[in-house]
Amino acid sequence: MKVIVFGAAGRAGRVIVTEALTAGHDVTAAVRDPAKLSSADQRRLTVARADVRDPDSVRAAVAGHDAVVSAIGPAGRHADGLYSDAARAMVAAMQSTGVPRLIAITSSGVRRDDPNHALWYRLLARTLMNELYGDMRLMESIISESAVDWTFVRPARLTDDPPTATYRVVDGENPSGGWKVPVTDLARFIVAELAEHRWSHTAPTLAQ
Repeated sequence: MKVIVFGAAGRAGRVIVTEALTAGHDVTAAVRDPAKLSSADQRRLTVARADVRDPDSVRAAVAGHDAVVSAIGPAGRHADGLYSDAARAMVAAMQSTGVPRLIAITSSGVRRDDPNHALWYRLLARTLMNELYGDMRLMESIISESAVDWTFVRPARLTDDPPTATYRVVDGENPSGGWKVPVTDLARFIVAELAEHRWSHTAPTLAQ
């Protein structure tokens, strides 16, 4: 497949790009600053300049691909509309260019009433992380109301631990007792979903 990854210079995005290339896909890494990535030593990798807050650049980057992966995220705990702005730009670009598939990373914290979250985490999600998760929820709402074929991947806390492939996946709620997942496991789940297409119009939530 021809896959474009937004947020490709970020923590999860870099791993997704690597895993997608390993799986044999042609990958475009969409970043605001192409100097942060190099395609010189990577076959089937293209680096494109795109800013998710600039709809024209998103449209130009998305054209010609089979699927879009969103691994965007702010540097801190405040989104400042990043997720919702990106959702509007990606949906418009996909609909105008005929790209059908979107896999977007949000968080297990998006569901405020998840019974499988610890009390301390629910309090955190409603206070310090409320603005961030609120913008993620808005992103999901914008995308789910569109005509694109979407999947929202909601990981628990991401770690740099080695991949285990022992994580659990539940649609729409955090796996009971789970609170973390290696970023490589997240990336491999997303790359597998590109080919298997098992989780269309669902919100698989990943945790060990």
